[in-house]
Amino acid sequence: MFQSSISIGDTRVFERLVAGLEIEFGKAAAQGLARHFIEAEDADFYWDARAAQRWLGTYEGLDDGDELLDRIAVFGRLDDRFYVAILIVDGAEAVDAMLGLRQFDSETEALEAYRAAR
Repeated sequence: MFQSSISIGDTRVFERLVAGLEIEFGKAAAQGLARHFIEAEDADFYWDARAAQRWLGTYEGLDDGDELLDRIAVFGRLDDRFYVAILIVDGAEAVDAMLGLRQFDSETEALEAYRAAR
């Protein structure tokens, strides 16, 4: 099974988003707005913030399109919480969907869940 650590994953995704929003909307509104942005585009944020990824297999969607999709388990940290997500990703590494998300206070628990993801 293919597994890789991601050096390009940005563990500061949330902090950078808040900083940009503070410039535009002020400090008081920035964190709330950042959380709304993440809720609206959650799969992309969890993909961008990943610290590790593991290929779980191909994904056969409901439509019979020619596009090949992969199921990928990702581990990372976003908004001071560790997470494991199962994402559907195309060959260009664009996220198509998020099938599941678990969040953890403990890095150890998150890593155990990441290793157990199927």
